[in-house]
Amino acid sequence: MRPLTFLRTLRDERRALGWKALLRKRGWKLLAILFFVYLVRDVVLYIIIPLGTAAWLFK
Repeated sequence: MRPLTFLRTLRDERRALGWKALLRKRGWKLLAILFFVYLVRDVVLYIIIPLGTAAWLFK
């Protein structure tokens, strides 16, 4: 399944069922996806961009 399609499906389920039912239905899979999305985002924002900027400045 494509990522955007999956996110749209989650959005539609949340709208139809609410947050509690969505967590009951998807459970750990949803939490794992959110964890990895934020992990990747934080690595890019707080590690890769500062290291790239520092390497560019001291070049």
